Amino acid sequence: MKLFARRREEPLDFEEREELSEEEQDSSVLELTHVGPYEIIAPIGSGGMGTVYKAIDRKRDQTVAIKVLDRRYDLDKKRRKQDYLGREVLIAASLEHPSVVRMHKEVVEQEDLNGNIRRCLVMEFVDGHNLRKHIKDRDLTITQMIDLTIRLCHGLDFLHQKGIVHRDIKPENFLFSRDLRAVKIVDFGLSKSNASWRTRWMKEGGGTRRYMSPEQLAKRNLDARSDIFSLGITLYELFTSKHPCDGQDAREIMRQIRSSRYKFEVPSKRNPKIPKQIDHIILKMLRRRPERRYQSVTEILMDLSRVSASRI
Repeated sequence: MKLFARRREEPLDFEEREELSEEEQDSSVLELTHVGPYEIIAPIGSGGMGTVYKAIDRKRDQTVAIKVLDRRYDLDKKRRKQDYLGREVLIAASLEHPSVVRMHKEVVEQEDLNGNIRRCLVMEFVDGHNLRKHIKDRDLTITQMIDLTIRLCHGLDFLHQKGIVHRDIKPENFLFSRDLRAVKIVDFGLSKSNASWRTRWMKEGGGTRRYMSPEQLAKRNLDARSDIFSLGITLYELFTSKHPCDGQDAREIMRQIRSSRYKFEVPSKRNPKIPKQIDHIILKMLRRRPERRYQSVTEILMDLSRVSASRI
């Protein structure tokens, strides 16, 4: 789990969470044997902030996912102060939506196999994959992509109406059940809630640079329109399998995101099956000036409903 190289004054930039294959799950060494009543079964994903495990309470026959925060966040006083798990719990307390992952309302402390106290977050287990796998495998039809987009937008619209800006929208933070019936937005460790004094005054750091809006890259104050830009990049990848920028590294991609001289190619030129209405929706989400983008996800849903109706 590497962190991006950065200058000291730059905000922490988390790498994309990796899903582990079944072979990697079987061969990985566990950090813990249990968390509270839950027996750790196998790691299912890892990223810059820690590792997520599948676990089971055998008495209640309940399967959950448990995020174990990387020890560096407890050892480093500055990172500990940012309290990413505590922030997730705080945000989760106000959330109840079918497209938002359910989380227990407390952080659990558990001793690991090396005798270190680790902080853990118990959450709903989704038996499937994140959106990255579907982007790589190209295993979804256009109709399925539109349907999933609508459900994700309903979840994000719910968050925004609760006054929550996610700030780390990307394929790895959208989970799907194997049958695609369940769609979940996850990972609120970087989220900012207007309703909470604990998160209202946070600096606008963190996130994944290749999905950041121009204003997030510029470290300005963010609102829901920043999430909309990040969702636009994610949907561009979903429908075309390509990032809208063609830079060879993170620095070049960031420059292209911010520069109006770099024109995003129309999605249907990369995938002719994409309806023209989807072209319009994605490109409007990717407008660099926030005031020219969609102003809310509700507006996106209105346009998506017209696309969906036209395909019936």
